Amino acid sequence: MRASSVRVLGSFGILVSLLVACTSSAPLAPPEAVEITFQHRAPIMLDIARIEIVDAYEPPLKYPNVEHLHELSPSEVATRWSEDRLRAVGTRGQLTLIIQEASVVEEKISVADGIGGFFRDEPDTRLRGRVRARFDYIDVGPPSRSRAVEVSAEASTEIMESATLNERDLAYLTLVEKLAAEFDKGLTSELESTFSMLIRR
Repeated sequence: MRASSVRVLGSFGILVSLLVACTSSAPLAPPEAVEITFQHRAPIMLDIARIEIVDAYEPPLKYPNVEHLHELSPSEVATRWSEDRLRAVGTRGQLTLIIQEASVVEEKISVADGIGGFFRDEPDTRLRGRVRARFDYIDVGPPSRSRAVEVSAEASTEIMESATLNERDLAYLTLVEKLAAEFDKGLTSELESTFSMLIRR
């Protein structure tokens, strides 16, 4: 069994629906519905009989982790990725996607004190998101085959100290969007390299 790890950087567009109401004179309203999908991306046809998704991440449910405080979690996005992009079109073998970590951590940033700080609007919070997952492939054969690979994706964003609660919620959603794009890029790349023998063109 061969294992490797990949860290991906960069970003690209992803379909996000944020249904919000706002005007130029009123603060942003909280998002009423959020959807992050990968349906705009071509499905990956795999020569296997079964795809299994295992969410093995257990959130700490306490600070500095904040993913449990929001309706949309990175774990849900990772699961949606598998549902939207992977297709089992073969007769043997199984690919399991194990979500090992899907966290968003909040970090406080020091801001200037005194008069100088009063007239400046500075970032006071940083959100860091990370998704770490493993692909396990097994075919009992004959001939038997197995392979495993790990992938991680990371993203971050900063929030200004003047941000309202609604704006902070939207910053979290923006982070999850960026994280979803990184996750899509990393897993797609790893499938096309490590598991290229399973992809039906």
